[in-house]
Amino acid sequence: MKTRFLFAGLLAGLLGCTAPRMLVAEKPTGTFYPIDSTVGRSDRLTTLLRPYKAGVDTQMQVLVGALDAPLTKAQPESTMGNLVADAQLEAARKLDPKVVAAVSNYGGLRLPMIPKGAVTRGKIYELMPFDNTVCIVEIPGSVVQQYCNSMAKRKGWPVSGITFTIKDTAATNILIGGQKLDGARLYKFALNDYNARGGDNCDFLIPLKKRYTTVFIRDAIFAQLAAAQASGKPYHPYLDERVRYAD
Repeated sequence: MKTRFLFAGLLAGLLGCTAPRMLVAEKPTGTFYPIDSTVGRSDRLTTLLRPYKAGVDTQMQVLVGALDAPLTKAQPESTMGNLVADAQLEAARKLDPKVVAAVSNYGGLRLPMIPKGAVTRGKIYELMPFDNTVCIVEIPGSVVQQYCNSMAKRKGWPVSGITFTIKDTAATNILIGGQKLDGARLYKFALNDYNARGGDNCDFLIPLKKRYTTVFIRDAIFAQLAAAQASGKPYHPYLDERVRYAD
């Protein structure tokens, strides 16, 4: 018995001596290395990346549609924003016909302009580099008012199925499907999942009932452009006073 206790004590001592210590950095440091035109080209790196670039180009240079005028990003309304919001609304209605409107956060548009002509898959990836998906959110009319006020304070966001006027940084004359906003009604909106989770200071959306989908926003845009192409015509960017400033 004494031998057994002695062996256990020796084993515990050895384990204690060999146990790894947790190391914690006391003062993290780092150095920034700017990558600009002064950095020379690396032939070795170019060779290393060549097969990967070929694979990416095969996918990203595929044509997905065409434009008969440039798409531009602007506020309070823009042709680029209208395309994205319309694409979200169309995609959501295929899943739930009761969806009445769509909103896309302005900062989610990552290109200032897409020129007239053919549009590649890669260009839409530049416009929407994140894997954001369509989310259907049930929003009470009172919260719709709050949402529109939030958009008005930010000088307007892309919308579809809803219109309003910005007056003194607040939203007025809000219409959904051409009808005056009803504060007691529950509306279904198509948002991107980032915004639906409260992104861009939209915390008031967090507690609302949601249906997350697997439809990527960029795929919804592909579908919009492809539909126009299938009709034999390029997509026509347009403005229709969805969001405007009061006279």
